[in-house]
Amino acid sequence: MEKAEVKNEEYYCCVVTLNASVFCMAINHWRHQFICGFKKQLRVFALDVKKDSGHVLDLETCFTDRRHKDIVSAVVCIDTRIYSAGYDKKFIMYNTSSYPNSKTLQVVYCNTNAHDAGITNLMVVQEHESTRLITGSFDKSVRVWSQDGQLIMKLPHFAQFISSLCFVPCVNSVWICSGPPNPSVFDPSSGEIVSESVETFQTHESGQPFHQLVCIPETNHVIGSSRQHRDVTVWKYNKMGCVAVLQSKQPVECLTYTQKEPILFFSGHSDGTILKWERQQSSYFLYSHEVFNMFETPSRRMDRSSTNKVRRNISCQKAHSAYHLIDVALSGEKASSGVTASNKTVQPPSFTRTVFVEELDLLVLAADNGNIYLWGFDDSLSGILKMMPSKRSREQDNARRFEVLLDQTVNRWCSAAEEENGSVNDRVSGFICKKVLSHHVQPVGGIAVVRRDQGYSTDYLISGGWDRRICVWDLQVGMLHNTFSNTAPEERSNIQELACDGAILDLAYCPKWNEFAYSSSDGMIYVRHFSPITSEMKLMSVLQGHEADITAVLWHSLLNKWLSGSEDGSICLWNKDGTKCEQSLVAHGAVNCLCIDRVNGYILAGIQESLRVYDPESFVQVQRNIGHTDSIRSIIHIPERAQYVTASWDRTLRIWNSYIKPPNRSNNMRENAAC
Repeated sequence: MEKAEVKNEEYYCCVVTLNASVFCMAINHWRHQFICGFKKQLRVFALDVKKDSGHVLDLETCFTDRRHKDIVSAVVCIDTRIYSAGYDKKFIMYNTSSYPNSKTLQVVYCNTNAHDAGITNLMVVQEHESTRLITGSFDKSVRVWSQDGQLIMKLPHFAQFISSLCFVPCVNSVWICSGPPNPSVFDPSSGEIVSESVETFQTHESGQPFHQLVCIPETNHVIGSSRQHRDVTVWKYNKMGCVAVLQSKQPVECLTYTQKEPILFFSGHSDGTILKWERQQSSYFLYSHEVFNMFETPSRRMDRSSTNKVRRNISCQKAHSAYHLIDVALSGEKASSGVTASNKTVQPPSFTRTVFVEELDLLVLAADNGNIYLWGFDDSLSGILKMMPSKRSREQDNARRFEVLLDQTVNRWCSAAEEENGSVNDRVSGFICKKVLSHHVQPVGGIAVVRRDQGYSTDYLISGGWDRRICVWDLQVGMLHNTFSNTAPEERSNIQELACDGAILDLAYCPKWNEFAYSSSDGMIYVRHFSPITSEMKLMSVLQGHEADITAVLWHSLLNKWLSGSEDGSICLWNKDGTKCEQSLVAHGAVNCLCIDRVNGYILAGIQESLRVYDPESFVQVQRNIGHTDSIRSIIHIPERAQYVTASWDRTLRIWNSYIKPPNRSNNMRENAAC
């Protein structure tokens, strides 16, 4: 190792007396000028980098502009232009001269009543496609301006006057201090206040209001200070933090989404409700949602909170004996069915699994009462809907809190997007329950879809439940096609329809080998050949190695192997014939659910309250996302948006940026050497 020499840098303090109070400052890098705001005047100094005048500022070349009649509270520079704002309500735009000896500022635009009261803040927001200016005032409003000084939008009705504005480029948002303990978060792309969808201040303890905010873009830090307690708070950008938080009123049990535009989320909840989520076209943070509940009756509303707690406690305990006490022999089936029927009158079912069938525009929801519900869009309303204003335009008219005075580009963009997506009207034309599939007598633990592209004449649904039954359904007609019949000739006739010795906890389908696997509470995973003729469902292999309930089983299409997760805190990757576990990962926590990154094959695991991402080759953890406060129940990957979405018992859905593999340094070095 060679010894490196470190040079000591000395810093000098240079004091320049200006004989007046300075209220704001800015540097014009294009013209090498330093601008200061005083009372009733704006002064411009030439920067003397070589210090020929003895200071950094050349005081001899200073010149003054006196168009303001009160304190100049803010000044910013964009290229060759200078913008100033003051307590006199004026918003002025200047052009600077390229001549070195010029001592004037040319006024390009002057708005003498930019606000209804004095302007306290002026800030530049530079995005990829636009540059805008934002002002805050004593009139409790924020206004957005174009570079030529035209008013674009207005955000009125803040709690108090605007004390500070701060643009945070790494998350493309503006933080606004206006009296409440936590700043408001403004999305300049959509013109929406998105504080409720951003986690930054949801977990922050309320204290004294922040009076000033400043962002350091080089380090992605934001520093806030409060005036009364003289506290300083520092935030740092976390690239593994969630992009948005979607709040619900009940714990979330399952989650799926549609791949076609518009992309919709569907979440199933513990009180029998379904929420349909759609991201607003103008914002990455805001989502609208609709609530559907076919079980809602006045008599059930008062007992809903207590019944949800009871069901959740039962689900958390998951007593092994409960699985094995289920008896679906002919002698006990009527009793089990009677218990289920009595429970239906007491409490609505909780959804356990969900999947969206793109070809049929059908949402499949499995429940703990043994039923499977098929929800779809109401085709009879699509013709009427096309004659009405679009849902997206109504949202923009009703939900926006600002007044759009200029900038027609957003409306033109939305109209063009709706014309391009011809299926928009068909996909939002009502949402109804079309069929109820009833054959299971205990909770449905897993479902999987076998599509027509596998060579079949229809789309089949495979379901497995705690009753140890496997059912095959015809989704096109919404009817039971067949039930599993054991191929072992030595089995007794009254239990031949039982697929395993324990409750079926999860189920997945492998399109490559036309096989499906289901995990059981007996500690094993069974892999069978799929056939609409259930007596031909030959047992291909049995995967055995977990020491507790196997909560998740998946087919990894990029590795062509089965993947499983268990409450024993392990994730296993199995070889094709199922004779051994090729790789095992100790997750140090119960695995609640699994998902596959369909782009890079990364393994996504919901381990208690955290989302963890593992490399499929090395099984090394490459990303960990924290923020949930209760168990994660479901995960989906949306490659169209490069995002992961998690659903949790903490009554939230959280959206995260998907993991991006860093470039291989060794490969880059080889490429550079070759060049």
